[in-house]
Amino acid sequence: MENFQNSENGDMATSSSISNFFSVPELTENDLYHVFISFSSADSTWVHRLIHKLEDTFPSLKICTHDRDFTAGKTIIENMTNCIQRSQKMLMVLSPDFVHSRWCLFEANLSMFQDCISHKAIVPVKLKPCPMPLYLSHLPYVEAEDEQFFEKLCNRLLKNNAKETEDVLVHFQSSILYKGKHLLSLSAVNGNDQEAGGGAFSDNCVPDSLKAVVKDPEIYKEAIQLINDSPADRLSAFWAKNFIKSGLAVLIIFCMIPFTFACSDTTWWHFLHLPMSLIPIFHVAYKEHFWVRYRTEKFIQRMSRKTGEANLLLAEMSVLAGCESKSCLVFVFAPLKDCKQIFQITFGSDNELPKCMWKEAMIKYSSDYANCLSKKHFPCSNLSPPGHLVNGICFCQYVAFQINQGN
Repeated sequence: MENFQNSENGDMATSSSISNFFSVPELTENDLYHVFISFSSADSTWVHRLIHKLEDTFPSLKICTHDRDFTAGKTIIENMTNCIQRSQKMLMVLSPDFVHSRWCLFEANLSMFQDCISHKAIVPVKLKPCPMPLYLSHLPYVEAEDEQFFEKLCNRLLKNNAKETEDVLVHFQSSILYKGKHLLSLSAVNGNDQEAGGGAFSDNCVPDSLKAVVKDPEIYKEAIQLINDSPADRLSAFWAKNFIKSGLAVLIIFCMIPFTFACSDTTWWHFLHLPMSLIPIFHVAYKEHFWVRYRTEKFIQRMSRKTGEANLLLAEMSVLAGCESKSCLVFVFAPLKDCKQIFQITFGSDNELPKCMWKEAMIKYSSDYANCLSKKHFPCSNLSPPGHLVNGICFCQYVAFQINQGN
């Protein structure tokens, strides 16, 4: 943004030369504007200076914005729908204010609707550092701080729509995906099987809720198989199911013997044998409950590590799985590119240490982190320095916090 501001006078001096290289395309009978500009009101000063420069350079260029071209008497939704439909292209000025603005996000998602627009070309301009919305992440954007910003922008805006390549056309997606979004809660196909240690999850196909981000079914299948292979303590399960219960039955019989003899005597104090005999029974029953809970906790720990191994695969598609319970997995949208770069900076990029530390962090912490993202609840808040997740804790912050806590 600074480069654009500081070089504005120089750019204006070259406007005539730029106009010689580009020509404004003809409007079709269905178009009223060449471009609809979507932006946050917090960035309006910069945007209107850009509009002024574009219109001075290309007098025939028709630009539409919400603050000057919306029709009075119509709702905001009606105005947005009409203006986007009647524009050849859509320019999005991306900034933190834009990403967090409800109306800007609605405008962005509106351009995805098949019944509203067919193959609408979108030009993203990154004005300030901010998370790139998922539905724009595959598009090449123009940096506002680029020294050739205006020339590159003109090239994108004035290119004939018929010549646009496939990678700059945004196609319909059914929903907005954002960093930290809960995508799916996946239940085990066999319920909570105590004997097997945990549930088994289907890997036959990618669930519909994940298809927007999971592009490789084989990677998903491999990840689920890793989780299904979580080692169960089958000897302990057999012992808990048979020996404890058999021992409990024997103990009941043994404890009832004194009470049987006591019943043959009419002396009242012999009936005290009954509550005294039940004490060992309650003790063993408590021990069985404690042992089952202990086994469950240990299995979930092993399953969480297996889920972490699966996340090494899923993270390549910006997805993380969390072991919520023995019979339920959660999946969240979590791009970790920025966090991974922090590991490379911290541990050095010229050796294998960053890769090893990243792998160990993913295996140990990613499952629990996915659970936190799914619930929108973290064990800490307001960590510094700021992380890579708005209104939440990013993965590298979460790992640092857990290590500081000795976990």
